[in-house]
Amino acid sequence: MDTFKIRAVLAAAETGSLSRAAEQFSYTPSAFSHMLSAFEDELGVRIFHRSSRGVSLSEEGKQLYPELKRMAECERRLLSTVKKTVEEQKYTLRIGTYSSISRSILSPLIKRFCELHPNIELYITVADDLSGFLDRDLADIVFADGRILEKGEWIPLMEDRCLAVAPPSLLGASQTVTREALYAYPHILTDEEYLAGYFDKTRFVRTLHLRSEDDLSVIDMVKQGFGVAVLPELVLRGNTEGVSVLALDPPLSRTVGFAYNKHSDSAFPALAKFIRFIKENAVSVG
Repeated sequence: MDTFKIRAVLAAAETGSLSRAAEQFSYTPSAFSHMLSAFEDELGVRIFHRSSRGVSLSEEGKQLYPELKRMAECERRLLSTVKKTVEEQKYTLRIGTYSSISRSILSPLIKRFCELHPNIELYITVADDLSGFLDRDLADIVFADGRILEKGEWIPLMEDRCLAVAPPSLLGASQTVTREALYAYPHILTDEEYLAGYFDKTRFVRTLHLRSEDDLSVIDMVKQGFGVAVLPELVLRGNTEGVSVLALDPPLSRTVGFAYNKHSDSAFPALAKFIRFIKENAVSVG
């Protein structure tokens, strides 16, 4: 038996008006009346007396009303129990991210998400290379530079501009430095994708090749006077003491966002909630 029709009958009985009851269900009065008539035909009894003043329960309707009300209440309790069961069920969600994104973007968002969803346990992997994390089922969602997230559903969040980092004495009081000018200084080179094609690496007067899981080690090298480097602004947040930071001309940036596997069934309830949360709170990102 259709409990929607039962709730419609109860609404009509309680309001005494088909039009007012129809409004509660976003029906037109005629469609609502037709639905009630079809339900009466299904039961084989007339539940209502209809008149120009509205509707009232027939004798049969008065006898059925308590039972219909109990059925509606049973449905309400059932749905409430289902909701509670789902909310109390434990889920896990695996997140892969860069250190810079974890520190600057995710940490405050994750704290709020955990407060809202205590039944979702998070496993976070912070790594410099997140290539293949989705393909190899190492994470359900990955936050990184869009250039490495070629597979999965990709959602961009922000443009993270790149900046030149130098010892304070090296480039003076400038606020901007050209790409051409940087070739005249020793350069700390990293293998980051966002730098691909921006520099002709053979033109630097001297280079130090640095491969590290920790972006902060690049900043430390700059502080020690090894040369200049180019790093994303998210990496530099809160880490500019002892160095000069300059805008690049021409500008360079990386697109930061997240990718996920739409068919990650094992984490789907948690993943869906997390993606919705991130989208709703994207205004606070960056």
